Amino acid sequence: MQFPKSIKINQWDLPANKLKPPKVITFDAYNTLYSTTLPVMEQYCKIGLKYGIEADPQHLTVKFPKIFKDLRASHPNYGKYTNLTPNEWWETLISNIFEPIKVPKEMITEILKTFEGFGAYTVYPDLLEFLKNMRAAFPGTIFGVVSNTDPIMHTLIKNIGLAPYFGTHVYLSYDLEVSKPDPKIFEHALSDIVTKNPELLENMSYEELKKRCWHIGDERLNDMSGASNAGWNGVLIDRMNKYKFLGKLSEENEREEYELYKDKIDNNSQESWKLSLFQTDAMQIDKRQFVISNFNTLSKMFLS
Repeated sequence: MQFPKSIKINQWDLPANKLKPPKVITFDAYNTLYSTTLPVMEQYCKIGLKYGIEADPQHLTVKFPKIFKDLRASHPNYGKYTNLTPNEWWETLISNIFEPIKVPKEMITEILKTFEGFGAYTVYPDLLEFLKNMRAAFPGTIFGVVSNTDPIMHTLIKNIGLAPYFGTHVYLSYDLEVSKPDPKIFEHALSDIVTKNPELLENMSYEELKKRCWHIGDERLNDMSGASNAGWNGVLIDRMNKYKFLGKLSEENEREEYELYKDKIDNNSQESWKLSLFQTDAMQIDKRQFVISNFNTLSKMFLS
């Protein structure tokens, strides 16, 4: 079979394309399960105005990648090894973003509280539909989260109503001290999932189970490649076609580190949602790597 290949949404029921039912599906968190309603720095500046702080969100967006990278270097893993709590790590980031303006502690506290739920985030409608459809079609399939983030994420997914879908199957780089794309984080996740759900190994080997495991995320290296290198199936969800897979094959595009950091904060959920609906085809990059623009396409892949 030749790769990459484009697969039309109505072609997933063809014998050559039909997929076996998934046993495990994990998700990246930010920009996969949930996304900001407005770009992060617009929200920071909007809150800042309440405290008399005026700043240009575009200027802060340009500053963010270096500040984020430097803070990760000086206080790795959200401050776990340098006696900072995750909250203190984010407080430092926000202070550094606004420098040379000195921002009041109350403003930082309000920003952090806002970013714990629907005040700052939304859940894409196609995700909720996908979760409900998959649970109905495959009640034995385990859902989980594998994400390079800190424990504040637990509060967030609880506040936006997603926590019940994942239960205890949440695997964070902060806790495991290993990050995507390292295969070890996927290996740890699957080992724990199997320990909690031994029925997954009924009638199949561990290696066969891995072929029925799927991970979905918005970064090519961390999510799609990371999962496939661990023996899973990796799905890149690229709502705005930033990687250029969903078009002419010759336009494929790597994302530089600066762009990836900027992607983290520069998303308008309504705009990306509308754009994602225009592309219904999927691109299969190799035997275990796929690119989609929305979860409607992924539903069609599994349910055809």
